[in-house]
Amino acid sequence: MRLPNGRHASLLARVETKRRIRVLLRSRLQAGALAITALFMLVATAGLSFAAYSVGERVATEGVAEYVRYGRLGASALFLVGTALTGLRVVGEQGELDHEAGILTTIPHRDAVFGLLLAELVGLAAYVTIPLVCLSVAVALGSGSAALGAAVLVTAATTLVLGLFAGQAFGYVLRYGFVASRLLARYKTALAVLVFLAYMYVVTVSQDASFAIPLLEAVGATPIGWVGLLPFAVIGDASLVEALAGVAVSAAVLPILLGVATLAAGAAWYADEPTGERETTTHESTTIDAGPLERAVGRPSAWVARTAWTRAYRAPMKLVFVLYPAFVLVTPVVEAVRTGVVAPSLPVIFAVYGAWAAGAGFALNLLGDEGAMLPVTLTSGVSGTAFVRGIVSAAAVAGAPVVVPLAVGAGLLVPFPPVQLVLLALSTVALLVGAGMLATGIGTALPRFESVRISRSRRVVAPSLFAFGVYSFVLVVVASPGLATQVPFVADALADQLGVSATALRAGGTVATAVLVGVCGYVSYRSAAKKVDDWTL
Repeated sequence: MRLPNGRHASLLARVETKRRIRVLLRSRLQAGALAITALFMLVATAGLSFAAYSVGERVATEGVAEYVRYGRLGASALFLVGTALTGLRVVGEQGELDHEAGILTTIPHRDAVFGLLLAELVGLAAYVTIPLVCLSVAVALGSGSAALGAAVLVTAATTLVLGLFAGQAFGYVLRYGFVASRLLARYKTALAVLVFLAYMYVVTVSQDASFAIPLLEAVGATPIGWVGLLPFAVIGDASLVEALAGVAVSAAVLPILLGVATLAAGAAWYADEPTGERETTTHESTTIDAGPLERAVGRPSAWVARTAWTRAYRAPMKLVFVLYPAFVLVTPVVEAVRTGVVAPSLPVIFAVYGAWAAGAGFALNLLGDEGAMLPVTLTSGVSGTAFVRGIVSAAAVAGAPVVVPLAVGAGLLVPFPPVQLVLLALSTVALLVGAGMLATGIGTALPRFESVRISRSRRVVAPSLFAFGVYSFVLVVVASPGLATQVPFVADALADQLGVSATALRAGGTVATAVLVGVCGYVSYRSAAKKVDDWTL
C-alpha cells in the first residue's frame, strides 16, 4: 500500500481543524459553553496538579514500588478510553468527509484518512496538552526529578496517541460493517441506544470500576501496559528495558493501525450503503383504510397521524431534541437503583416528562415538520381541525404505551395505594392529550422552518427555543394540581391545612388538572386549527 501524501493530508487537516473551530464558535451559546468547559478544565487541572505534586513528594521520601501494578492499569485505561471515544466519534460523524464526493475525486482516500487523523491529533492536543504538561511539571517539582516528570508526559502521550490510532482503525472497521451488513444497518440505532445506556450505567449507577479490572489487567499484560512502567523505571522500581520496549512497540504499531484505518475507510466510503429494510418480492396493497384510529378521530385525522408516525420512524433524528431534558431523570433513577427505594416524586416526573416529550416531538412544530410538503398539506382539502386533531392523536397514541406504564409502574414500586394509582394513570392520560393540544397552538404561533445542524451531515427542522420555553412553562402550570397532589408528603401537608382527606385532595387535584388541561388545550387546539386554515404561503 502506498504511503499517504503528507502535503495533501496536512492541507486537509488544516481545513478540517478550521471547520471544527468555526462549528464550535458559530453561536454565542456554543462559545459560552466552550468557555465554561475550559474554566472547569482549568480548575480540575489545578486540583490534579496539586495531587500530582503530593505524589511526587511521596516518591522522593517513601517510594512507590508497591504501586507499580497501577502503572500498567493506568496506561491500559488511557488507551481504552482513547480508543473508545475516537471509535465512537468515527462511527458517529467524524468519520465522514465534508463534501465527500469532491474530496475523493481530488485526492486518494488514503490522504483523506491521514488528514482526518491529523485533525484528530490536533484536537487531542488542544484538550490534553495543558493538563498533561501541568501534571508532569507538578510531579517533577514534587519529586525533584525532571526525568520522572518527562516519563509521565511520555507515558500519557504515547498511550493516548496509540488509543487514537486504534480508535480510528476500530471506528472505520465498524463503519464499514454498518455499510456492508444489512443486519447491522437495520439495528444501528438500537445498538447506539444500548451503548448509551451502558455508558450511563457505568458513569452513574456503578459504584466502582471493579468490573473493568479484568479487562485492564489483560491489556496491561501487553506492550501497552509496559508503557505504563516508564515512570517507575526512571526511579528504579521497574524494568527500564521493558518500558522502552513498550514505547518502541507502540510506535511500530502506529503505521499498521493507519493502514487498517485506510483500508476500512476506503471500503466504507466507496461502498453502497444498504437501506436496512427487508427485501421483499411481494407488493404492498394500497388502501384508503387508516386503521383502528380512523373510527376514533376520522379518516383524514387518522391519515395525518399515520403520516406523522411514518415521518418519525424514517427520520428518528428529528426527535432527538426531546431526549436532552431526560438527563433530569438520571439522579432519581440512579438513587432508586442504588438504594432500592423509589422516590414518591419519580412517577410524577415520568408522567410530566413523558407528556412533554410526546407533545414536543410531534406537535410543537407541526407546520415546520411538513417541510416541502406544506403546500400540498394546506391545499389537500383536509381542514385545519382534522389536521391538528391528527397531530394530537399521533402524540397521544405514540406516548401512551410508554409513559402510562412507566408512571404507573414507578407508582407501584413506591408503592402508591390503588386509588392513587388510578388517579395517577388518569392524570397522565389527560396530560398526554393536553400536552399535544397545548403544543399545537404554541407551535403554530411560533413556527420554525429553518433547519439546524445536529451533526456534520444531518440537519433537522426543530422547534424554536422560545416555543420550547413557552410550552414547557404552560404544561408545568396546568399539570401542577393533579401531579403535585400525587406526591405523598405534598398531599398530606395540604390535606392537613384544608381539613380534608388525602384521597379527596388527590381526586380534586386530578379534576383540576383535567379542567385546566381541557380548557387551555381546547383554546390552543382551536387556535392552531384556525391558524392552519388561514395560513398563506
